[in-house]
Amino acid sequence: MQYLNITSSSSNSTLSWNIDQVAPSVVMGLCCLVGVPGNIAVVVVIVRRYKSQNFTLKLMLNLAVSDLLSLITLPVWIYTWLHGWVFQRLACKLITYFLYCNLYSNLLTVTLMSVQRYLAVLYPQCWARLCGMGERVLLVTLWGLSGVLASPMIVIRDVVVLKDKGQYSCIRKHRSDGEAVAVLFMETLLGFVVPFSILVTSYFCLHKKVNQTAFFRSQKMARLVTSIVVTFFIFWSPFHVINILKISSIVLKSRTLLKFSEAAWYITGALTFINSCVDPFLYAFSSRKLRQDAQSPGNTVDVSNTNV
Repeated sequence: MQYLNITSSSSNSTLSWNIDQVAPSVVMGLCCLVGVPGNIAVVVVIVRRYKSQNFTLKLMLNLAVSDLLSLITLPVWIYTWLHGWVFQRLACKLITYFLYCNLYSNLLTVTLMSVQRYLAVLYPQCWARLCGMGERVLLVTLWGLSGVLASPMIVIRDVVVLKDKGQYSCIRKHRSDGEAVAVLFMETLLGFVVPFSILVTSYFCLHKKVNQTAFFRSQKMARLVTSIVVTFFIFWSPFHVINILKISSIVLKSRTLLKFSEAAWYITGALTFINSCVDPFLYAFSSRKLRQDAQSPGNTVDVSNTNV
């Protein structure tokens, strides 16, 4: 780790700044300042114009809520990274579970958006059968699955003393190397590989099958779809690359690789929160017809007039 030391001659005290801690803290602080009001604005706009029959708006509202709930935990983590964990062991587990539950909800909502758009455009009658109860079941299932995927955090998160820093920290504490590899692998598989594959496949198939229609003649729609995929990849792939490096360091018994992956994990973890700041602009503010869509009772997407 790199340190910047400032010594005061009058007080004979030394202040140490850990770059690996300060850098992600700054990023997460900016995410909190930008993302919280941005997502609140989205929630307010959607709620004011909300019509229960429009599933697209339900998904956008769900996305904004999950982003908002994730971002409001950032002050806790910023303080913890700079000053250590000052809460109880149970709080460590519950706050971490709460955070991961909302992060998984974010991922699953974005994935479901791509599937919904694909089915609503190409198979509107099939999608229309899900209206009402079917859509509510999908949303409940989405949050239930998010809770299940986040559940390992309750087991592996714990408060430990970091000897090199002389402070408590709420971090992962694996009982064995096998458990660490299994958790990291499943996290990358279910938290990135599968959602990203579904996302890309849905939009690729949609583009391929309706390329000759007005749907993708709109440059705005083409840019929006491209930005969805690119943004997801940019802000989530570094975190999971580090997960893979951690797995490699455990398998290869490489302390150098392990130290590098642990140091980089803070930065890449902070990057994932930028995605929650971008979502309001990407999914809501980029659409000129958000208000009209919120007032529209239909669940199907008009191919010739789609901007969301």
